[in-house]
Amino acid sequence: MFDILSITLPIFSIILVGYVVVRFGPLTSGHMRALGEFTMLVSLPCALFHAVATRSFGEVVNPSYLITLALAGLASQATIWTVVRFQNVGPMRRALGVLSAATPNTAFLGYPIFLLVIPEHAGPVVAMNLLIENLLLTPIGLLLIGRADSQGQAISQGRLFLRTILSVLRRPLIIGLLLGFAVLVLGVSPPEELTRFTALLGQAAAPVALVVIGGSLVGLNLRGDLSLAAQIAAVKMIVHPAMVALVLSGLAIIGLPHLDRELVVGALLTASLPMFASFILFGQEAGHEGLASLAVMISTCLSFATINLALLILL
Repeated sequence: MFDILSITLPIFSIILVGYVVVRFGPLTSGHMRALGEFTMLVSLPCALFHAVATRSFGEVVNPSYLITLALAGLASQATIWTVVRFQNVGPMRRALGVLSAATPNTAFLGYPIFLLVIPEHAGPVVAMNLLIENLLLTPIGLLLIGRADSQGQAISQGRLFLRTILSVLRRPLIIGLLLGFAVLVLGVSPPEELTRFTALLGQAAAPVALVVIGGSLVGLNLRGDLSLAAQIAAVKMIVHPAMVALVLSGLAIIGLPHLDRELVVGALLTASLPMFASFILFGQEAGHEGLASLAVMISTCLSFATINLALLILL
C-alpha cells in the first residue's frame, strides 16, 4: 500500500498546491486559466506530437485497446442516458450526463500518472485515449447537446454533425496528435531539433496540468442538482471502470488478442480518472454550471480512492 501511495500522494499533493496558491494567494483563477491554456494550446500538443512521431505505428495504435475504450465508453454513456431518462431529466442535462460519463481527465491528470506508472507507454496510451475520447465519445455528447440546444430551430442533423466534428478537429490537442500520425504514416523521421523542441515543451505539461486542476477547484459554482451530479459522478467513477474490466475480460470472446499488462493498467487507470475539467465550460454554455461543477468536484474527490484502488489491484 505504501508503494501505491508513493505514486499517488505526490500527484494529489501537487493538485493541493494548486488549490492552496489560488485559495490563499499569490495566484488567482485568472492565472490558472492562463496556465491551463498554455498546457492545452502548447505543451500537451507538443507532448502528443513527440509521443506519436517518434514511435512505430504498432506502438501507438493497438486495436484491442481502442476497441476496449470505445465499447466501455459507449456502454457507460448508454447507462447514464438510461438512468436519467427514466427520471424524466430534460434533454440538455441528459446530454451533459452522456458527455461526462466516459470522458476522463486524460490530458491533465491521466498523463502525469501514466508517466509514473507506465512511463514507456504513457505517450501511446494518452494518444489512443484522446483518439477515442475526441473522435467518438465527446462528439456523441456534443451532438446531444446541440440537438437539445437547437430544439425548435431549423438545423439539419448533417449540419449539426459537421459543426461538431469541425469543433473537435480544431482543438490543438487533436492537431498535435494528427500531425504526429501524419509523420508516422508518411514514414518521415522528424528533425532532431524538432523532437528535442517538442520533448522539452511537452515535459512542462504534467506538473503544470496538476497545478491547474487544483487551482480550478477554487471558486466553483456548486449550486446545482446535487442528486443528478452524484449520479453522473457515480457512473463515471464506478460504472466506467467496471465496463472496462468487463470488456477486457471478454476480449477473447469477441476474437481480439489480450492486451499487454501495461496497456491493461493504462485502460483501467483511464477509467478510474475523474471526468475532464472542461466539462465545467460545457455546463456553463448549457446553463447548468452548478451541475457540472458539482459533478467535477465529486468525481475529482472520488478519484483518490478509485485510482489508489486500481493501482492496488493492478500492481
